[in-house]
Amino acid sequence: MRPGTYILVLKTERPLRLQIGALGAFEFPAGYYLYVGSALNGLERRLERHLRREKRTHWHIDYLRRHAEVVEVWYTVSEQRLECRWAAVAQALPGARLPVPGFGASDCGCPAHLVYFPTRPDRASFQGRIDHPLLTLRPE
Repeated sequence: MRPGTYILVLKTERPLRLQIGALGAFEFPAGYYLYVGSALNGLERRLERHLRREKRTHWHIDYLRRHAEVVEVWYTVSEQRLECRWAAVAQALPGARLPVPGFGASDCGCPAHLVYFPTRPDRASFQGRIDHPLLTLRPE
């Protein structure tokens, strides 16, 4: 079981209003979302879970995932916990906005691990700002 950090690149075709667990109800504009996570005890299993639509809601992302399509996954295999650094990099990309304060960041001090973009974020721009090789998975 390989450890790693990942980004789910999600797309919504229409605006949504969703209840995100105890965080509350929020508006999600149509567009793209980068969700940053880590799986230090099994990257493959975590990604398989995220790619399934039907599952018990456990994490904040599970609520959004029911309505958003995963168009791509960016990831790296590493034992380092990189998700907070990657979330900061995603937030610094052009056009980035935080739609839900605290989303995915209940176990750290980050503003959020979900970032919204009105148009598809550029993978090369993200890769140019991190120190690890970025691999890509395209769900079928």
